[in-house]
Amino acid sequence: MSVQSQLFDEETVNALKEIFRSFKKNVNDYLVIDSFENLGKHEHEHEHEHEHHHHHIHFSLTMKPPEECPTCNEAVMLAQELSKVSEGVLNFNIVEKKQASPLKPRFLPAFIYDTKKYNIRYYGLPSGQEFAPFIYVHQYIANDEVKLSSKVKDMVGSIDVPLHVKIFVTPECPYCPIVVDYFNQMALVNDMVWVETIEAIELPFEADLYGVQAVPYVTINKIDDYNNYGAEPVEIIPGYVPPENAAKILLKAMRKIKKGDTSGKTGER
Repeated sequence: MSVQSQLFDEETVNALKEIFRSFKKNVNDYLVIDSFENLGKHEHEHEHEHEHHHHHIHFSLTMKPPEECPTCNEAVMLAQELSKVSEGVLNFNIVEKKQASPLKPRFLPAFIYDTKKYNIRYYGLPSGQEFAPFIYVHQYIANDEVKLSSKVKDMVGSIDVPLHVKIFVTPECPYCPIVVDYFNQMALVNDMVWVETIEAIELPFEADLYGVQAVPYVTINKIDDYNNYGAEPVEIIPGYVPPENAAKILLKAMRKIKKGDTSGKTGER
């Protein structure tokens, strides 16, 4: 049966259906939005927001991120369309923020993937280059497999301290999806690794706090600082590095946390 899509062309629908046919089990995500009442209200308020790569707005570390959800409408549409194209293999439980406190979303919209500890998230609308890793992570979850090398899996598997990884991306960045994809897989290998991808143009609050000038930009933080926006990272990765290098930096961050030495972040390229 042919599936008519309002969001995807026929070629994309066919590619998605092929991926969904490979699923060995259903995947049930959460999508956290601000409220059902506000759906439709933000459609025109932010239409010029994506015209600029950098947002020069400075916030105090004591301030909370904005409560509004600029792309909740589009996120709901995407979730509904993917559920339809997948014929129910990929589902989204759409909940309001006021009902989602156990999930601890830090930004909205929040796609929280179907893992045991809900330790992999995407904040914002997964558009452009970010759509591919958004789909691939569901395939990894459904089939209980990752494509990392044995060496990387062994390194990541040895992590025994919770790490909070924030990946700042933009839709047009060519290296961002590679980094997001392998960090998502690392979080599937070891749920001590909490991975959040943050669309930095759409949700600039924390990117501005970190002074992000180019993406991908990765911070590795203590899990104790989860709710501390812009908290001093233990390590940073200011640009693309291969998976093996990233795993080594995760291990370095773990060792520093164990020693209580969480100052003087370094970062590697």
